[in-house]
Amino acid sequence: MTLADDIRSRWRHGGMLIRLVLVNIAVFLLVWAAFGVLWAITQDRSLAMEYFHSHVLEYLVLPSDLGLLLRRPWTLVTTMFLHYEPGHLFWNMVLLWTIGRLYDDILGDRRLLGTYLLGGLAGSVLFVASNNLFPRGEVLPTALGASGAVVSIVVMIASYRPDMLVNILLIGPVKLMYFAGVLILLDLIGMGSPDGVAHAAHIGGALYGFTAALMIKRGSDWSMGFTNGLERITDFLRGKKRSRLRVAKRPARRGVMVDADFNAAKKEKQARVDAILDKISRSGYDSLSKEERDFLFHASKE
Repeated sequence: MTLADDIRSRWRHGGMLIRLVLVNIAVFLLVWAAFGVLWAITQDRSLAMEYFHSHVLEYLVLPSDLGLLLRRPWTLVTTMFLHYEPGHLFWNMVLLWTIGRLYDDILGDRRLLGTYLLGGLAGSVLFVASNNLFPRGEVLPTALGASGAVVSIVVMIASYRPDMLVNILLIGPVKLMYFAGVLILLDLIGMGSPDGVAHAAHIGGALYGFTAALMIKRGSDWSMGFTNGLERITDFLRGKKRSRLRVAKRPARRGVMVDADFNAAKKEKQARVDAILDKISRSGYDSLSKEERDFLFHASKE
């Protein structure tokens, strides 16, 4: 299997988490490939870098200037997939992969996309607002990176399951609520400091993650609703029609058989739910397999 075949296979079967990682890596490589082309054309590294910033990055990064943002609204989205430095990309993807797997196991693969996009958008909005409302604080002309989106995922799962342990490199197992708390504290301390980091974007993502987790517990699912909306839009653009349910009359005997099968399936499903709940009471939620967690989650929604 070639590298291209392996990437295609992971894209199709790896789930939303691997897709988000692949998109971030692909954007990074494409952006720097553009720089390579400019360098090859100009034969001057400094001139190529100047063109790279003014004709490539400038149209992808998020500007804090409202007038410029109105002319480039797409940057609200492109910024959350854009990285300029390899180290920035590496640590964002390490954090996304580490916490994203926990998120996937507990809250599901499809909800992850909605959290990433809405958390990144919340981070972008707070970054622009803070730079315009509080110009004496954090003043940065532009912002880029997946940090706001990633922090939203971290804070959302930490708010939903605060006592869950996560293994941190060189530290060991730490409760999610403490890990997320340290991240937020560092950003609050960094607000207004001239370190070139868009801390406001991180705080915006954290605010979305905390609020979204709170709303799930209250029965309102923003992230999943956003994902479902995106799917309806893509289905419409592709010309894909959702199947409509048709009611058909069946013979009386067959109807009796269907009712019997339905009741048997319902009884079997309830028995499995009871078995999973017993397992939780004995060994805790973390002892469940992913299949058991998914089954219990879907059963609770019905």
